[in-house]
Amino acid sequence: MTLAVVLSGGFDGSWDGHEDSCPPGTLVVEPAGEAHANRFGPRSASRIAIIQPEGELPDLLQPRSRRATFRPEALPIADRLLDELRWPDAVTPLAVEGMALEIAAIAARQAAPSRQRPPWLHLAASILEDRYAESVTLSGLADELNRHPGYLARAFRAAYGRPVGTYLRQVRVRRAAELLGGTDAAIAEVALRVGFVDQSHLTRWFVRFVGLSPATYRAKVRNS
Repeated sequence: MTLAVVLSGGFDGSWDGHEDSCPPGTLVVEPAGEAHANRFGPRSASRIAIIQPEGELPDLLQPRSRRATFRPEALPIADRLLDELRWPDAVTPLAVEGMALEIAAIAARQAAPSRQRPPWLHLAASILEDRYAESVTLSGLADELNRHPGYLARAFRAAYGRPVGTYLRQVRVRRAAELLGGTDAAIAEVALRVGFVDQSHLTRWFVRFVGLSPATYRAKVRNS
């Protein structure tokens, strides 16, 4: 099994009959022995943190197929991991193991077994993914799904490991990261486009989920 976090640059990966673009902030998970191909185009030099765990991992962390997901919150963790390797000391093995497991947990949470989620919960998540820029409320979402708000809140948290509101903010932050890395839009404009009320609101949640300010993230993915 291999985990890879794209820190800068990027590549196009192909496997299982399809191709994905892997920009900075992408977390790639590859099962052992699965055939794939990576193509590096005329971009700036790419930096990628690659983790190959030794020994057996819990079933929850064992991928069934290769996947690449945009998870910018893994980027600063991978950066710290590489810093540990650059300047090692007696505690480095413990620190590296902890950060590697933290990245693995991000990957595992993204791919939690679908059998734990009934169709209406998948629909709830899809609505949040598609309409993240809108003013989505728990009561409005519950009405749309014909569920009681309290039941929706409990079931969603049990299935996705976070409240509805946190899930929505994380979607907005991921979309903001895509815009920051791929466009020249002002940060204040990015905030409004993804559903935050202003730049300070975006910055607050961006720092919480990614570990970097929007400006620092943009500079990092463009200039590394």
